[in-house]
Amino acid sequence: SLSILNGVMEQSYSFRWVYQPLQEGAAQLGSTSVIVGGKVFETEKIDISVVPQSQRPPRAARQSTRRLDPFSSLFRSPFDSVEPVEDAPPDPTDLFIRAIPSDRSVVQNEQVTIEYQLFFREGVQLRQSRLTDSWDAEGFWREELEVETRPIPQIVIENGKRYNKIVLKRAAVFPTRTGTLTVDSLRIESEAVFPFRSSDPFQLFSLRSSYRPVKLASPAVTIESTPLPPDAPASFTGAVGSYQLKTQIDRTILDVGGSIQFIVTISGTGNLATLDAPDFSPPTAFELYDPQISTRLTRSGRRLSGSKSFTYVMVPRANGTFVLPGVEFSHYDPASGVYRSERSNPIEVIVTGTAPTPLAATATTNGLPVDDVAPPIDDAGRWVSVSQTSLHESPWVYGSLLLPMLLLGLTLIYQRHQNRLVADVRYARKRRANPLAKKHLRKAKLLLDSGTKIEYFGELERAVLGFLGNRLNIAERGLTRSQLISQLAEAGVDETLRRRVQTLLELCDRGRFVAGTFEKDDLEKAFEEAASLIVESDLALGKLS
Repeated sequence: SLSILNGVMEQSYSFRWVYQPLQEGAAQLGSTSVIVGGKVFETEKIDISVVPQSQRPPRAARQSTRRLDPFSSLFRSPFDSVEPVEDAPPDPTDLFIRAIPSDRSVVQNEQVTIEYQLFFREGVQLRQSRLTDSWDAEGFWREELEVETRPIPQIVIENGKRYNKIVLKRAAVFPTRTGTLTVDSLRIESEAVFPFRSSDPFQLFSLRSSYRPVKLASPAVTIESTPLPPDAPASFTGAVGSYQLKTQIDRTILDVGGSIQFIVTISGTGNLATLDAPDFSPPTAFELYDPQISTRLTRSGRRLSGSKSFTYVMVPRANGTFVLPGVEFSHYDPASGVYRSERSNPIEVIVTGTAPTPLAATATTNGLPVDDVAPPIDDAGRWVSVSQTSLHESPWVYGSLLLPMLLLGLTLIYQRHQNRLVADVRYARKRRANPLAKKHLRKAKLLLDSGTKIEYFGELERAVLGFLGNRLNIAERGLTRSQLISQLAEAGVDETLRRRVQTLLELCDRGRFVAGTFEKDDLEKAFEEAASLIVESDLALGKLS
């Protein structure tokens, strides 16, 4: 087969220089020398006459070494062997792929759009084109952009020649680290037919297929990723692009024990998939649950855009008038080269109704309840002897007397629990650690069964991080892996368990970037390890506390 890589036809060891004339007239290419096996080989000088494009002579076909019979195909017997006719190989400039990045020097996490264009000369026909291997971009977060599935070739002029051009692929890549990064070549295999160049004029009417296999590859794309500028705002978490912040709440008046939804929406252009939830801390009278996240991406055009929403559900545990603080979001705008911050306005919420309170009884100085003193009996009445058990000898009487005290004690314990949930954040997070972890694990199990690998690893990470954050009473968002491991060490967790936590979190990181490399067994093992770590961490932290 014929192999054409990066615009060079690979059939033998060869060196090719492409010259573009700047003006008409006579020119000369100097000789070139190479050393092979200690010997020096030198080419001859070449005289060239540069003429206008309209006067360009037709390219001579490659001549066969055998004697040609122009009428042989008319009188050939069907039992005669057919000798192949040697056609001139296609020029590498007849068919090639070009990779065009939108920029070659960006800051970390800034979007670069790479477009792969296929150029082919008039008369070249293609069929059965396909990718030969997986296109990779190590060091980048990548998102596919939409292209036409049945494109119509566009006629363009390149170096004075007419070409048909179609867009093969368009992708948005975001460098996740600094340095010089490389995007692999896009490689395809196809079958092509080139303009017929046989020396036999009657071969034009032959039914033999003239398609031949070809391999094409675009040049690799090198991108320089530079660090972000210093002095970033405190609320900056790595977002790069152009974004807008919007907040809304479903209601501002509710009863104690009801629920409200506070929605934070970030929209714009950039890597929306990796945006972290903004920091939101309502008053302690509200019980806050982890946000529900939804992402909508627009892949049409040359830029990745869309929106990402974080829905916080809160339940008030006390009445009164409260102010929900504004949410601040910061991002780096590469177009202007500055950090930009937006902050939403505070929202006033009115909570009505009453929270559960302990039952209270007002007693007299003698210890008897008010309004429960019977008047003196002035009539002895008529006494009747009965054979029933005496009242003071019945156990049900004492049980009924103890029942109000028992109910009062349970009410006091429940109220103390509710008050502690509002006032003691550490206690509240510890109490909800296990239910939230089980919730995330159930969701991860559903994602595992549906084969959604990237969201599965994200949910698995939230289950472990959320559990450890609640048990340790730390904000797990924004913590680095080393800081989290240090917190576990300070809490007295043994080194073996800490290493297992770190290994699982690193596995989740890899799973979100290269989810395609994980099999079903790997996903199930990761799920079992996460569940085991939550149980063992709970036991370890419970013993230490």
